[in-house]
Amino acid sequence: MAGINLVGAVVFFSIYSAAGARWLSQGAFVASLVVFFGALTALWLHVEGSGGIGRDPVSRIGRATAALVVVVLGLPMLVLTPLFALQETLPAEARFDDVARPIMVLLLVSLAFVVAANLAGAGVRAGLALWGRLNRRTP
Repeated sequence: MAGINLVGAVVFFSIYSAAGARWLSQGAFVASLVVFFGALTALWLHVEGSGGIGRDPVSRIGRATAALVVVVLGLPMLVLTPLFALQETLPAEARFDDVARPIMVLLLVSLAFVVAANLAGAGVRAGLALWGRLNRRTP
């Protein structure tokens, strides 16, 4: 599941980068966000469902949360640590701040979309479980 979250962050980062560079129209930008958000949520549901068979709900939530925490904490370290190191070594005339700030914002936005996709997947999974329980009780 951490791999899915990582791929999601990279794709959301790429979509926002392409839109920021004006390579995508507004319609294409919104459509790509909606389509990929749905695809990421569906993939999350598929993987969570296939690996969670026979597990109790607490361990399934723990597995999904651990995967999300690994990406939310690990990806910024992987991206920002070399970025800050490079920023320290370059002279001010290089204007590396103009590059570092957008990268940090894009990283934050892409991680927010990944968290939202995980929450959407968890909400769908909880709704399906509740629906199944309600249908079992009615005669």
